[in-house]
Amino acid sequence: MVSIRDVAKRAGVSHQTVSNALNAPDVVSEATRLRIMKAIEELGYKPNAAARRLRSGRSDVLAVGIATGAHRAPSPIFDEFLHLLAARASKQGRQIMLYPRTDEASELQYVQSLMEQSDVDAIILNELEVEDHRPQWLLAHQQPFVLFGRPWQLNPEVAQRIPWVDIDGKTAISDMVVRLAQEGRSHIGFIGWNTGTGTAQDRYDGWVAGLRRAGLLAQDAADADIASWAELTTESMTSGEAAAAALYKRHADLDAIVCCSDNLAVGALSSINHMVKHDILANSANLQRLTRPVLVTGFDDSPLAQAFSFPSIRQPLELVVEHLIAMTDQVIGTAMRGYYTQSQHLLPAEVIWRESPYLTAKETELPEQQ
Repeated sequence: MVSIRDVAKRAGVSHQTVSNALNAPDVVSEATRLRIMKAIEELGYKPNAAARRLRSGRSDVLAVGIATGAHRAPSPIFDEFLHLLAARASKQGRQIMLYPRTDEASELQYVQSLMEQSDVDAIILNELEVEDHRPQWLLAHQQPFVLFGRPWQLNPEVAQRIPWVDIDGKTAISDMVVRLAQEGRSHIGFIGWNTGTGTAQDRYDGWVAGLRRAGLLAQDAADADIASWAELTTESMTSGEAAAAALYKRHADLDAIVCCSDNLAVGALSSINHMVKHDILANSANLQRLTRPVLVTGFDDSPLAQAFSFPSIRQPLELVVEHLIAMTDQVIGTAMRGYYTQSQHLLPAEVIWRESPYLTAKETELPEQQ
């Protein structure tokens, strides 16, 4: 086995300098550190993980909660997020520990047991729920953590102490609405979440902002009139089906629907297709107002969006993971002194446009009314 002394000999330094380069790189010059890292790579040296953890007092473990039971909502991209997180952590000699989340009290009890056993360096929290007390508890107990999402509902004094990374969903949804308008859509509905979370409200606000940017909504439009073009529901394909049906029945001139997720979009597509086919067979008067097939868009650009070929919004998950892992180093260091860094990142998302597989307006032939 290659030892630290072999690395020191190859790099022309003492074995203590090699140890410093690995455990306290700030005390070693950049040129020396690079020479040592080159020697490590050439020799294939692997530091003793157990010894390193003993010296540093760290476990090199990052814990992530996985919602279970009634709290679990289907997410087509969560698996991708976890794979990227694990891969990024592994490159730095760290591990990802998954633990089940059933309710707040049991989760915090589990985290406390991890803290008492020194089994985890930091917690990576997912999006906060309404009346979520986990951040305050973790701050009070000086347990390092980072947040994927924004601390929407928290007191500003608490929120500014929390390091987070999030996606600018509002701007992305707004951009999608504008793109739909550029494609000639002028009656654009919205299917979102009724969870009351900041993310749900942010994406609804993005839809309204997009309508205003596209000139499809008067500045003095009543809230009730705006809300009639939106359906707020839970996260599932069946919920998307029901929401789209309600929108179509309420507004037969509907020509586009912006959805908060790809799951909702797939449900909406299924529902709209079924209803339009029914109206064609029944020679319904609705078809005289339906000038073109309803274009549905999603959010996440998951395999669902690619398989069903509808526009969606891509989150920069690799950049999200990069920031989260980097921030864990920051909070581990600062939490030991009783305070957190104010590292917060709002990342842009990208509209991924796909041509609808359905007929265009020119190709649509509606049956004549008898």
